[in-house]
Order: sequence, then structure tokens, then C-alpha cells
Amino acid sequence: MSFEQDRRSIYERRRNILYLVANYLSSMGLHQTRQTLIDETHLTAEYEVCDNIDLDTMYQDFCSYFLLKFGKQPRIVKRTDSIGPLPTAHRKLSGARRKPPQPSQLKPDSLAAAGDLQSELQSLRITPGILPAGNPTDHSEGPNPPVVPYANPKLLVRLQDHFTSEWKDLAEEVCRDLIRKDLRQHWSNVKGLEGPIKVLKESVIAPLEHPELFVGLAQPWRCVLLHGAPGTGKTLLARTLCSETRESVTFFSTTASTLISKWRGESEKLIRVLYEVAKFYAPSIIFVDEFDSLASRRDTIREHEASKRFKNEFLSLIDGLESAAANEPTTATDGRDRVFLLASTNLPWELDPAFLRRFERKILIDLPTPDGRKELIEHLLPIVTTWPEQEIQQIISLSEGWTGDEVRLACKEASMMVLRSKLNDRRPISGRVEREEIQFVMLRKAFEQLRPGCVELAQKHREWSQSYGTQLVE
Repeated sequence: MSFEQDRRSIYERRRNILYLVANYLSSMGLHQTRQTLIDETHLTAEYEVCDNIDLDTMYQDFCSYFLLKFGKQPRIVKRTDSIGPLPTAHRKLSGARRKPPQPSQLKPDSLAAAGDLQSELQSLRITPGILPAGNPTDHSEGPNPPVVPYANPKLLVRLQDHFTSEWKDLAEEVCRDLIRKDLRQHWSNVKGLEGPIKVLKESVIAPLEHPELFVGLAQPWRCVLLHGAPGTGKTLLARTLCSETRESVTFFSTTASTLISKWRGESEKLIRVLYEVAKFYAPSIIFVDEFDSLASRRDTIREHEASKRFKNEFLSLIDGLESAAANEPTTATDGRDRVFLLASTNLPWELDPAFLRRFERKILIDLPTPDGRKELIEHLLPIVTTWPEQEIQQIISLSEGWTGDEVRLACKEASMMVLRSKLNDRRPISGRVEREEIQFVMLRKAFEQLRPGCVELAQKHREWSQSYGTQLVE
């Protein structure tokens, strides 16, 4: 390796370490410290940490390698004779002895392998912090970021490491469903669903901003069910909620493949471990897509005994003796230590009545209205805002009975028409397809090619919502 290559390798290594530290500080809620690091090291938004790496993962990999090679765990820190907070660091004094953290802040030896994990690990919580404004991945923060009343300690400790050997593998399996990356969705991107958005904000965001209001009988909603025809935006709402609350709420997106096991009794353990982990990292959201695959009726002939045991355990965790007491906030701070269950389904009539009773809000995600379809088309293709109103109304009438996803597919087909015309042209292709190049004739032809496929199913959802659902009022 030449001298120039060696110098570049050292520079890249030190640069990557600084970005890793900045990303770790952001995940811990230490945003003022992160901003100080950015100011001193002049980090820019040109680079960002990849999704599959972080300091915690590197630490775990190093410990596993050290244990495999030397047969013991590595010593990262050692106890000193000094007490009190760490001294102020100065340049060129990086080798000075540092004082240990306060015992109340870090007590790994006192963690019990079993028992009440919530009370055992309470001392590892961090104090409220300040969240950055704008995109969390952006390295440039404003001078006055908004103060959020609560900052969630994102993975301050690896909770699965403190389970017994019997439960450790299950905890690791559950933690794979924890969403760590920014999904880059915003409420402004969701069109025509103002009612469901209001319910989700009322259930998750408002209690964090004003915890003193959600006490007693006015406690936040604990369980919300989203039902509607496929393509109406149920999963999009969950994805947007995850992105909008990324810095303050822990989000679990679990499926049947994670919770259902072929081994006897393991499915019940998985759902209990999921709730234990979610309670520790509270406030947490557990999102279950296609909820009917886990909570179908128990009174059918085809129902297996193992499936009944799993559903009984799930029901007791949602609203059992212990969970009911834990989710009864009597003070403003208790509401933060709760788990919010969000589920979506295309077949609500297949759910067990016991599960339906536990969902406090059963929200219908209906087909978009004409105004909703207009907003969606204008969001996907801003060029239509310059077209005559008569042409826009013609497109809206062609999409009668369509879902939001079907409208998106038609707009995508119009973009593909522009792309095909460029590919068929023998002239060199320069630049990407611009949405401004789409013409009214192309968009109308794209909408004429597709047909709505969920009109009858949407009507069935409306009838079920009239009997069992929650009617939203302004």
C-alpha cells in the first residue's frame, strides 16, 4: 500500500467513526451533544450511516469475536479510585484517566435474569432530551430545535441480553421486528384520510406532547383497528406513524411468521416476550399487519389447540389482569409507560369477538372521495394543477370507486408512457422522466386501461362498520 493510500485509509476510518458516533448520539436522544460534535468536526450531510451498521452492533460483534478467540468477555471499562462526574475534556489530553459513571446510571451487574424486568431496568432510562427538527438523517440542525416533552431511549441497553438462556433466543427473534431506520413518510403525503390521521395523532402523538391532559378516564386509546379494502392506505398510515414518531416512540412491526412457531408452547412465549420488550422500551407501538391471520375466530371446527392457547395468551396481554392495571394511568407520567397496539385487516368479520371487544377504535379506511382522489392525483402529478378544471374532473370521474393504490398505479402508467416514448425514440436519452412531460391524453388513457377491483368489498366493509365499527365525527 502506498503512502497516499495509507493516508486515505486512515482518514476514511476516522471519518466513519465520527459519523457512527454522531448517529449513536442521535439514537440516544443526546442531540445537543451530537450538534457539538458536528460543530467541532465539521461533519456534513454528504454522508450518512448505512442502515445495517451501528456502534451497538459493532460492540456486540467484537464481544462475540473476543469470547470465541480468548474464551472470555473483553473488558471495555475499568473502575478507578475517583468518584463524581467525568472531568471536562481538553484537546491533547485524550489519554487522561477518566472517572467512572455514577452507579445509578449504569448497573449491569444488578440486572436480574428473570423477574420484573420493568422495575429492574428503570435506572437505565435517560432523561428527556431535545429532538432535531426536520429529517432525522440530516446532519444540519437548526439553532433552535423544538423541545419534545419526552425522548425515548432507543436501545439504550440490549434487553434480550438480560433474559435467561431459555428466553434469550426468543427475545432476539422479537427484536428483529424493531424498526430502526427512517421510513421517510410524512402526514402531508397521506391524502384523503384526515379522520384516521386524527385518531392516530390523538392516540400516540398528543399524549406525548400533553401528558398532563390524558389522565383518568381520558387516557389515550390503547388499541386501534384499521380495516378496509386492499390498497386504501392502512399500511401507509402505520408507516407514516412510524416515521413521524421515530425519535420518541419504539415501533415494532410484527407478523405471523415471527410469532407463530411449530414448537409447542413457543408461540405463547414469543407474544409475551414481545410485550415485555415493548413495555421496557415504552412508549411503544406494536403494529400487526393482516391481523386476521393471528386473531381469527376460536369457535370454528378447524381451530387447533395450539392456536387457541396463543390467542388466549394474546388476549390476556392486551387486556388481562396485569395489563389492565398497567395501562390505567393515574398521573401524567404513567401514560408514557404504555404499549399501543395498532392492527390492520382486510377481513374484520373474521376476527374473534374477544379481540374486537379489546379494540377501542375500529376505523374504516374507505375508498377515497372525489376530493381525496383529486388531492392524491395532484400530489403524484403536480402538473395537473395547471390543467383546466374540466380535464381534472374528467380524470376524477374515470376513477370512481378506485382505491388510492389504484390511482397511484394509473399515474405510474402515465409516467411509463412518457418513458416508452423516449425508449422508442432513436435520439439519445438525456435525463430522467419528468412529471411535467405527462399530457392529459396520456393520463386519461392510463385511467381508461384500469378497472376498480374492490367496489363490492368496500361496500361490505361499510356495512360491517355500520354494525361494529367506530363512526368518526368532526
